[in-house]
Amino acid sequence: MRFEPVPPGQQANPPNDDNAGLRSKLGGTPDWIQPSSKGTTIVCDHCKDEATFVAQIDSIEHQPVGYENPNAKRAPERDYMFADVGMIYIFWCFRCCAPKCVYEC
Repeated sequence: MRFEPVPPGQQANPPNDDNAGLRSKLGGTPDWIQPSSKGTTIVCDHCKDEATFVAQIDSIEHQPVGYENPNAKRAPERDYMFADVGMIYIFWCFRCCAPKCVYEC
């Protein structure tokens, strides 16, 4: 997997079914799968301060329509399918030095 900078205000691969499996990224803002999560603030479990978005990790086994996902594996070797093509979002509290993980599918 290769991470590349994305210009401010743009998304590398918008969160839609055609891009499932190709939406991992570092930094910026989370590309929430569930529309109801847009604008959600994630807080630290320890100090309750707002946590900083660090990365999102997509289910890499999915094969988007019309695109060969170079990270995909075929069954039975599938290791990183998070439920129904889900995404793991990673946040960090700089005050407590504590991580927080959120999941959506």
